[in-house]
Amino acid sequence: MAAGWRCRPLVDSPPASVPVAALAVEGISVHFGGLLALDAVSLEVAAGEIHGLIGPNGAGKTTLFNVITGLQPHTQGRVHLGHHEVTGAKPHVRSQLGLGRTFQRIELFGTLSARENVQVAAEVGHGRRTSGRSPAEEAIYQLERLGILHVADEPADALPTGLARLVEMARALATAPDVLLLDEPSSGLNAEETGGLGEVLRILASEGMGILLVEHDMALVMSVCAQVDVLDYGEVIARGDPSSVRANPAVQEAYLGGETEPAGLGVTTAAGATLPASASAASAPAGTIRELSPVVLSAVDVRAGYGRIEVLHGVSLEVRKGSALALLGPNGAGKTTLLNAISGQLALTSGTVEVGGRRLRRHASEHLARSGVCMIPEGRAIFPNLTVSENLLMYTFRRRSLKRASVEEQAIERFPVLGQRRAQLAGTLSGGEQRMLSMARALTTEPEILLLDELSMGLAPLIVEELYEVVGQLVTSEHLTIIMVEQFVQTALSFADSAAIMVNGELVKTGTPVEIRSDVVGAYLGAEAAG
Repeated sequence: MAAGWRCRPLVDSPPASVPVAALAVEGISVHFGGLLALDAVSLEVAAGEIHGLIGPNGAGKTTLFNVITGLQPHTQGRVHLGHHEVTGAKPHVRSQLGLGRTFQRIELFGTLSARENVQVAAEVGHGRRTSGRSPAEEAIYQLERLGILHVADEPADALPTGLARLVEMARALATAPDVLLLDEPSSGLNAEETGGLGEVLRILASEGMGILLVEHDMALVMSVCAQVDVLDYGEVIARGDPSSVRANPAVQEAYLGGETEPAGLGVTTAAGATLPASASAASAPAGTIRELSPVVLSAVDVRAGYGRIEVLHGVSLEVRKGSALALLGPNGAGKTTLLNAISGQLALTSGTVEVGGRRLRRHASEHLARSGVCMIPEGRAIFPNLTVSENLLMYTFRRRSLKRASVEEQAIERFPVLGQRRAQLAGTLSGGEQRMLSMARALTTEPEILLLDELSMGLAPLIVEELYEVVGQLVTSEHLTIIMVEQFVQTALSFADSAAIMVNGELVKTGTPVEIRSDVVGAYLGAEAAG
């Protein structure tokens, strides 16, 4: 071992005949201030094994990766690479001992070519390689292995996300790791490229490499992983083979939320139209039901993305007046991107969006806002240094006829707790109260269509239930049209009239909540393999 590495072998190392995990994490805990981000997490990755690490947003997956690679300090626990304890080792030392990784946010040298990015890593890993290839030859070998040799001389910052991720993976492989940590490697890849990635992972495992895979594409995880650990709120809540993890009720609840009784917001008729709960399907012949509930928002073959990356691949949907649509799907499916496109915050590359029969054109955000479309984005969306009253007052400037007293009265009628917080700084409210304030403020615009992005994020289930009670009232009493992206899937379905599942930028199924429920587990946790 080279001098200065400061790594020590395990105490009482087992004899060579006893298999040692390629990676062992023991009792890792991490605190961010008063927040316990990881709580005594332990897992092992065997040599030659692809091991999945999954969990909903904020579960602690990337934090654990950062601890393993030495980028994130931890409050307790140990990390071992084979026979070496690396708990206190620097990141470059862990790399020299055989640890490689990729990042959720791509970390390439943007001004270097793909070949140069990989060759830099090959220089670092030269002492570990047994192939005899020079660093330049190794760079070519890894790029060819991943099917991206054709972009070898392209600048890294000019590559689409999918290709850039593969370059980052090639760079990690060029360090000749024994253990490879992959953080969302399929993000930006199409179905064919994702299938090719799965084949590469299987080959690497067959050569003896241990792989720990964090991935939002559950079909990939469930098809390539021998074992899967599930994190939720910083704890391991389940582990086992893909089938047992998929069927685990605790895992399904972590991803989908607990079962909730349907709220009965609307009446779905034989003709397929959804009416407000106050209406009756018996009040009109079946042939006239659709006239009673007209299409208020229509998206046709919508394509959109960021830079060269197309995220939405021809999405079409219709939403009827006075109904609630639950837009569901796993991380990275394109749900928020679709809301951004519908709200005019993201330009379409093709396709059309119509609101009330009028097509979205230039200056879409302003046009849609005046047409009655309002989006409440993920997060709190409030002015933290203003009081509750001042936050509400801000929206009275959009229309002179809108009086402060009436705005406050309406907000307090919907959210009584805000009446007790009038003079309190919004930033000191609880998370649930801040969400109520952002909704109350948005509703002063008197929207016809309300887009809700992860209304429940970071909130306790009881608060989520309270917020969705208000959503239900908005639909049934005020006939608002609502499209909601929601991580508490069962809650969303209980309040929705219709639902749609998105996977990889496409709508894969639409229907009533009852029709959708049977497909939700497969969308979030991967479909059960055919027997």
